[in-house]
Amino acid sequence: MAKKAKQPKSNALPTVTRQTAGGITGAVLGGIVAGPVGAVAGGVAGALVGNSSAKGNKPVKRAFEKVRATGMRGAAALKEAAASRKKKKAAGPAAAVTKAAKPKKKAVAKKTTPVKKTAAKKTVAKKTTGKKAPVKKTKPKAARKK
Repeated sequence: MAKKAKQPKSNALPTVTRQTAGGITGAVLGGIVAGPVGAVAGGVAGALVGNSSAKGNKPVKRAFEKVRATGMRGAAALKEAAASRKKKKAAGPAAAVTKAAKPKKKAVAKKTTPVKKTAAKKTVAKKTTGKKAPVKKTKPKAARKK
């Protein structure tokens, strides 16, 4: 048998737009996380991210940067919340009750001008009991006297 000549390898994968890739990826991840509704929501979100990426906006990179920036503030906020929780526990349950029992500031009502009252017309509505008028029973024709 004769040997076949080697053909140069071509790109075997089809080309896919970024919108399609984002939509499919979002649908798969959304479906794993939240089921069918999550698949739809993830697909839409993924398509939007893919569209933005196709325009050259680099949305994923910007999202990571925002998460990192918020992460530092978020970590500090969590530490602060844990410290305040420990202080409340150390103070005992009586401290929590006294804070809740503090009187609230009263809202100051605005002065209003008196409004003239006009007499409303009274209308009398018929009362209905919901019952139908009695139906007169008649005898069949054969039983009637002529």
